[in-house]
Amino acid sequence: MESSVVCGACGHVFTWHQLASTNTDGSPDLDTRPAEMQRSTMHAWIQRCPSCSFCACDVAKFDERFREVMTQPAYKSQLADSRYPNLTSTFICAAILAESIGERAGAGWNYLHAAWTLDDAEKGDLARVCRGKAADIFLAILTEGRPFVQQPGASEALVTDCLRRAGRGPEALKVIESVLNQDCKGVIRRILTFQRTLIERGNTSRHLIAETDETTTHDAANQTILDGHQRGWRKRILRFFGRNISVVCALVGL
Repeated sequence: MESSVVCGACGHVFTWHQLASTNTDGSPDLDTRPAEMQRSTMHAWIQRCPSCSFCACDVAKFDERFREVMTQPAYKSQLADSRYPNLTSTFICAAILAESIGERAGAGWNYLHAAWTLDDAEKGDLARVCRGKAADIFLAILTEGRPFVQQPGASEALVTDCLRRAGRGPEALKVIESVLNQDCKGVIRRILTFQRTLIERGNTSRHLIAETDETTTHDAANQTILDGHQRGWRKRILRFFGRNISVVCALVGL
């Protein structure tokens, strides 16, 4: 449905096609990207003012510290870079702004969302770059002892997938081993064990959280989703990432 939005940066009023509702049926990817139909709703997760090009999940909310950043070459050149779909550049610019004021977790998620749009556009090289940026930000947060996802080990599980798909397997293995050497159980251990198998095989492709169920270390990468397992994925992801992580919960339709 359509709604009017007032840009907090310049006051321009524009029409926004707001997502009224959606659903998801099936397992999310290892990096939490939801299944369809919600998978294809990314255009509704981010906004760009058509007048001043302020990019945010809600452009009505503007921090004055953004104003100078929006005039800088990095921001302007990203908006003009024809290699990137418009939606991708919107996510990247939102990441640039978030990082500029220290909202690093938000910046990391925006870079990851940008990578998802590049996956859809079949621009693998650029997607790897965005995943690498997301991984670097998430790793920096973890280095400070500040996990950005509530469930123990879940932050590391997400970083591992970003690193693996960015072609940085050796770094991902270090993260995996650091968690597996601790008291890591349940879905986190299955995910990290599965990731280790994929890395050892040189696999940098998309995989589902469902593939970690009912598998062994050696045959996990070849499993497909079982229909009988699909109904419980929303509850599983909620337990995995924690109720207080609104971004992830919104992504998987909880």
